[in-house]
Parts: sequence; structure tokens; C-alpha cells
Amino acid sequence: MGRFEELDKMVRDGIISKDAADDIKERSMKKSLTDNNITMPTITEHMRKGKLQYTCMIPASQSRNGKRHQITGKTREECEKRWTTEMYDVLESGKTHAPETISDLMLEWMSKKQDVKKQTLTGYYSHYDNHIKNAPFAKKKIKDVRLQDCKDIIAYLINKRDGAAAGMGYNTIRHIKSEISMAFDYAIANEYINVNYMTTVKINQGLCDTTRARQSKAWTDEELQELCSAALTSWEKKKMYRHSATLMAMIFTGCRAGEFCALEWSDFDENKRTLTINKTLTSYKNHETGIHTQALSTPKTPDSVRTIELTDEAIFWLKEIKRRQIESGIETTHICSSRNGLYANQRDLNIRFEVFCKANGIEYSPTHTARRTYASVLYDGGVPVSEIARDLGHKKITTTMNSYYKPRATKNLTNQKNKVFVTAVTAGAKTLKTL
Repeated sequence: MGRFEELDKMVRDGIISKDAADDIKERSMKKSLTDNNITMPTITEHMRKGKLQYTCMIPASQSRNGKRHQITGKTREECEKRWTTEMYDVLESGKTHAPETISDLMLEWMSKKQDVKKQTLTGYYSHYDNHIKNAPFAKKKIKDVRLQDCKDIIAYLINKRDGAAAGMGYNTIRHIKSEISMAFDYAIANEYINVNYMTTVKINQGLCDTTRARQSKAWTDEELQELCSAALTSWEKKKMYRHSATLMAMIFTGCRAGEFCALEWSDFDENKRTLTINKTLTSYKNHETGIHTQALSTPKTPDSVRTIELTDEAIFWLKEIKRRQIESGIETTHICSSRNGLYANQRDLNIRFEVFCKANGIEYSPTHTARRTYASVLYDGGVPVSEIARDLGHKKITTTMNSYYKPRATKNLTNQKNKVFVTAVTAGAKTLKTL
């Protein structure tokens, strides 16, 4: 305790007694605790092995190590003194008392959220700043929160406009609900509250805004042929749209845009016909500095670390990217590079892909369409979904089928359906005749 060093020196020099110094320290510590609204818990007495013992509890939120524990003493005064000393140590170390409002709780939870990627944490702060901080819910005391309060914040988010014609979409509300719930779980773990009511709240997806939702698709075979032809001819004839080869390589490898942007030429083994995915390029706005940051990170999930066995088309377009880099005089270790040889990010790619598609009369779709196309073309061609899921880095095949496979058939299947039903009805009629 730095502020008591002078008292300790006075004791060593014989100016005051140790008892007098200890008394001054205790009174000073008690005043500091009182000034910070830290009050003495109830002291109880009980018999332990035939001896009287005095105890009080220190909650996890106020302990040195973040764990709930008991203070004991042979006398009430000894118990109180030990509690005062520990609480003062905690106060001096900068550990604050329990948060009062939901806003306080969210800020504390985010400040101690060290087990997520920086870009994920930035998303938490963004949701808090834009959708929670100024809501009446944020000013609610955490000890007073009830189920209806949690229902009210979801209704508030569904109807939130902020001057815009459209409200908030389901996925955004789902993420915010999850973040509030995680903060409440943190509060329970630290003994601030006892119940997380948010876990029982449902979001009525039908009431959420859908006007800004993108219609996800996969390119048809005809569109793929148009893209391939345009990508080849535009470079051969005009040396334009260098990144059209990048788009095609993404289609035939199924990589996420961030994964592809992070690739090095050392990740591509032409002899073994493999591509190793072990990193991703992220772009986000740092919540502390407000500066847009671009950095390499680990892939989205552990299963995203993988080695893809490449098809002939994938190898062709990867080699085409290299050829175009050489012809453009670009010296780089990156498969997906800017003109100066640095990383090209997803936002830049989307802009260049859109320009390329528009110039060639092809309907533009964002980079994730390439990944959906990879899954859909292979599944329509009879490749087992388990193999497709492994290539995409999915742990569950349900993710592949529910989120990435998109029906692409353009032919009329009415005749085929008719034959199926006619066969079923005919078989049923024959069965009836035999009865």
C-alpha cells in the first residue's frame, strides 16, 4: 500500500507505535471504502470444532481473484479488519464495485471480453453504441430487470427507425439479443444478478424488416459460362479486369473472400494440386481508436483450417492470376494482390467484380455468391454433401445445405413431376383392383 509507506517509515524510526499506525491505516481504509459506497457485509458467528468463529462473504465481483470466498476471524473485530484490508486492496488495484445499470454492465462485460477476435469485439461495441446505449433499457438497474424488460428491448429493436424508412433486420436483432444475454450470463457468474431472463425471449421474425435483406443466389451454368468467357476475352483483348481471374478462382475453390485475400503463393502446391487455408484477412474499425484496421487473423472456425484438393478449373484460374500479375509487372507473394503488391481486401474486390460484371452485361452478386455457387454446382453434380462441407470448412452438413446450397435448375420440371404422380396413382389403382 503505497500511501502508507510514510507511516511504516515512522514506525521503523520509532516516531509512532505500530498499534497507532495500524489504527490510522484502518480508519483511512474505512473512509475510502465508505466514500466508494462499499459497505460491510453481515458478520455471522458459529461454532467450528468447538470454537466460536466469525465469518462474512466477499462476492466474486469484489474479491482479489474474481472468486467468491469467505473471510474468517476469531473475533468480530478481526473479521471486520481482514475484510477492510482486502476490500481496500481491491479498491486500490482499480477493481470497481458491481455495475448498477445495464449500460454499466455491457461496458464492463465488453472491457473484459478477451476470448473473441478484435473485429468481433468491435461489432459488440458498434451494436451497443448504435442500438443499446440510448435505449431506455440501458438505464435500467440490473437488479430490477425482469422478463418484460427483456421483451421490451426486443420490441424496441424491431420497431427502431432512427429516421430511416425501414426498421432493423432479424439477424441484427438476433446478434444484439445474444450479446445482451452473454452480458447477463457474465453478471450471474459474478453474482450481480441471479437470473438471465433474456434466454427465454423469442424474436418474431415476421415482424422484422426484410426490405434490406439480400436475396442470396448461386450462379447458373449459363451465367458461369458467361463469366468465364468474359474473364478470358476481356484480358486477352484489352488487358482489362485483372481481378476477373480472382473471381473465377474463388468460384472454383469455394473460399471465403477473407480467406482468399489472405492466401500466399506458398499456400498453393501445383504438384500436389492442393490449396491450404489457415488464415483470413479482416478489415474493421477499431472501437478504441476509430481507425480502420486491416490485419491477418485465424479462420472463422477451427474447421475452417483445411487443405482443398483442387480441380482442373481451380488450378487453371490460380495460374491465370499468376500470369496476369507477371504481365502487369506486379511482384508479390500474395495470390490476391493490389497493383502495388499489397493485400487486396474484400471491399476492393466487390467494387472490381461489380465493374467487371456491369461492363459485360452480367448480373452482379457479392463475393459470397462464389462460395454458394461452388456448393451448389457440386451438389447438383452428385458430389456427396459431406465432401462439399469439408471443402467449405463446415463442421455440419446442415450448414452447407441450409445456408449455401441454392437450387439453380432453370428448366421446366413439370413433365418430370407429372410422370412421378402418374406412376404413384397408377400403382395405387392396381393395388385397389387386387383387393
